[in-house]
Amino acid sequence: MRPAPPVPAPADRGLADAVRAAFAPGAGTGRVGLEIELVPVAPGGRPDPVRLAAVLGGRFARAARPTFEPGGQLELSPAPLPVHEAVDAALRLLRRARSRAARLGVELVGVGTDPHLGCAQVPLRVPTPRYLALQRALDAHGPDGRRMMRLTASLQVCVDLLPGRAGREQWLVANLAGPHLAAAFAHSPTLDGRPAGVPGARTGIWTRVDPRRAAYDGRHLDPADPVGAYLAFAAAAPRLPLPGLDPRTHLSTLFPPVRPRGGYLEVRYLDAQPDERIPAAVHTLHTLLTDRRARGEALDLLAPGLGDLPAAWRAAPTGRTTHAADLLAIAAAACPTLTEVPA
Repeated sequence: MRPAPPVPAPADRGLADAVRAAFAPGAGTGRVGLEIELVPVAPGGRPDPVRLAAVLGGRFARAARPTFEPGGQLELSPAPLPVHEAVDAALRLLRRARSRAARLGVELVGVGTDPHLGCAQVPLRVPTPRYLALQRALDAHGPDGRRMMRLTASLQVCVDLLPGRAGREQWLVANLAGPHLAAAFAHSPTLDGRPAGVPGARTGIWTRVDPRRAAYDGRHLDPADPVGAYLAFAAAAPRLPLPGLDPRTHLSTLFPPVRPRGGYLEVRYLDAQPDERIPAAVHTLHTLLTDRRARGEALDLLAPGLGDLPAAWRAAPTGRTTHAADLLAIAAAACPTLTEVPA
């Protein structure tokens, strides 16, 4: 793992304040937030978000808070709830979303990469100044930034950040478990509409995105000083050329596997899942971060491999990593509702 770059001097005092706020502990509500991304599939190609939004309004929109990713992927972001309720509510909303989309002949697929299309066939469906600037910045590092923006979908899990030592443990476990849970729940077997040869093509895409912004090489981590390491990562990342880019907005243009969000951690590395696998994915991650014994066992397992994190991420797309099965077993032992992960 590379050492964190030095933090530039006092000019970024505002950024330091924003990073400290991002690592502030939560209120301890015990609620979980889910952000569920879906790939819209239709006979004529990726549908226009405006058409899809027209059938996702009213009471559904108030419950699901639908938005669209740069390539027109649909994201549902219901309000946080206790974990069992959050999963049940998400599954109900997914059924309703699919029923509404079907009126337009659109199928909403829970999968990590578009099963049929490549970047050339998916325009930037949400051409905001932010996304245009981000696309230009990522293009300079290769084609995978554009793939990430247009073709991928994830299941993001947001968990309250605990105070003190417990919160530092959560941050480490969430990050160090990333390659292994991404492998265990790999669900992206295509790349540019063709078989990828691995089950986790989305993870492969992310490992090739500009590391100054995505940090899949672990540059944002330091067990002794998590806030300082993240500040160094954020300070070194290039600013997008957007008017009025304040420190908090700059932090929102960084996409590490886990993002501190002020009161909670946003875990970003899971592929979008088929409905039947969502409960296992959410409960596994939630258990590893919130159950004290499970978190401790996971940390004991993973901490010695901190320096091997980049290699673990490179292995993750294959669906096989050294500790995937171990982490599933730790979570299952602590959470009676967890059984074998559905295939």
